[in-house]
Amino acid sequence: MIRPATEADIDAILALTESTGYFKPLELEALAGVLADYFAETRDAGHRAFVWDEAGRVLGYVYHAPEEMTDNTWCLWWIAVASDQQGRGLGAKLLSFAEDDIRAHGGRLIVVETADTPLYEPTRQFYLKRGYTAAGTVPHYYADDDGKAIFTKLVVSVSG
Repeated sequence: MIRPATEADIDAILALTESTGYFKPLELEALAGVLADYFAETRDAGHRAFVWDEAGRVLGYVYHAPEEMTDNTWCLWWIAVASDQQGRGLGAKLLSFAEDDIRAHGGRLIVVETADTPLYEPTRQFYLKRGYTAAGTVPHYYADDDGKAIFTKLVVSVSG
């Protein structure tokens, strides 16, 4: 079941994220900071965090937030599923939930950033299969030979 994240979920979210093997120590530190900020202040500024919980175990999570200085653009900051739970469709369900939540909060466009390295090819395919458009790349963004891939999806009709 998807439910709002609580402070009691922080350790499970961090452990789950680390166990996927996709995230660098610096990224895990950033996530710890994002979660601390979320419960201290950014939740009140519109940031949203949810977990997939089964029998008291966090199996996945999603974190998204409105982008400042835009007309209802939102960023999907984090989404992950425990490595032993991948392939069950939990990531797709979390993503669909986030899209619905963003739409319900007036969002019109979602922006996702991920790496362009071979390790992240399944991640990029995940977004493409769910209707996201590859909007561009920034070579060497995260580090040498580790660029950023940007995906977008409109979640409301564009008025013309």
